[in-house]
Amino acid sequence: MYLHKIGFTHGDINGIGCEMLLKVLQDPEILEFCTPVIFGSAKVLRDTACQTGIGMIPLNVIDNAADAIDGRINLVPVCGDNEPDIQFGQQTEASLQAEADSLTAALEAYDNDHISALVTLPGQLDNDQSSHALSDFIHRALNIHEASFDWIINDHLRILQLHHYDVTTELGEGIVSEAFQNDIRAISQSLRFDFGIMRPRIAVVSPHEKLHSDLEELHEQGVLAFGPLDATAFTQGEWQEHYDGCLFHDNDEAFKQAISSHDPEYNVGYISGLHLILTYPFVGIHYDIAGQGQASEVPLRQAIYAALDILRQRIRYRQATRHPLEKHWVPRGRDDYKLDLTKDEE
Repeated sequence: MYLHKIGFTHGDINGIGCEMLLKVLQDPEILEFCTPVIFGSAKVLRDTACQTGIGMIPLNVIDNAADAIDGRINLVPVCGDNEPDIQFGQQTEASLQAEADSLTAALEAYDNDHISALVTLPGQLDNDQSSHALSDFIHRALNIHEASFDWIINDHLRILQLHHYDVTTELGEGIVSEAFQNDIRAISQSLRFDFGIMRPRIAVVSPHEKLHSDLEELHEQGVLAFGPLDATAFTQGEWQEHYDGCLFHDNDEAFKQAISSHDPEYNVGYISGLHLILTYPFVGIHYDIAGQGQASEVPLRQAIYAALDILRQRIRYRQATRHPLEKHWVPRGRDDYKLDLTKDEE
């Protein structure tokens, strides 16, 4: 059985990321689902294991992700001779540099087709749904100009957030309207491509009644986006169960309430719109418990499963749409043709 190579960045080494990674990779069953490739420092992992009392995992240290071996936990060193020192619970320049080095090496490996997907651990570049620092870093590193979207996904919900841009001219309103419709189309395509939902229903929660005309135009084009819906009625009435994706437009409080209404350990961050499949556990750095062995590995495990699910779904989608049947137009002018069954077959 072919195992996909899943890359891991260690995030902020002074936070809980490495502890989560050690706990997840302690379970040998993870090697039955994928081939882990860590971009980081063996010293950092050893120091974290020593500090937290977690057993150290056996590492296969390699120079290049292409040399990763199935059935082993592979590590690509990214710090060179300047191994960073851990200072649990503190934000330092060294930890930020180590995080950037880890992410840069992982993106380079992906660009060279050495890994199939990437899971990032909590760090200072972690997406908080407002700064989009992680998305911006990836766009610059891979020279990507297409729009991407930051999702929060779990077993019951797929949600994301967009912000409205104020305009003062009729031309500006037209540009924003076109941009909004393009975003909805991209979100609908992601639900098909990444999650296998062929006719996705999208809820648009927004206070802007002007969006009604945009959504009507999308309906005419076959895009099933509904709204604008009232935030209070949507979140309290549990309407999200009737939709495949939920877009919160200019309503931060309702967005946060929707996230908090589900078990935070099962919330996974996902960036769509990229060739790269990137997920991350939707938890903070948690300096307050760093180095104490208290961090739960469940969010990271869910992020790994989500990355594998999306990867497999993309493969199925490409296979199903690779050779579509051509349409054959039959002229309907004559319908009086009769088959002569009295003739002998030649």
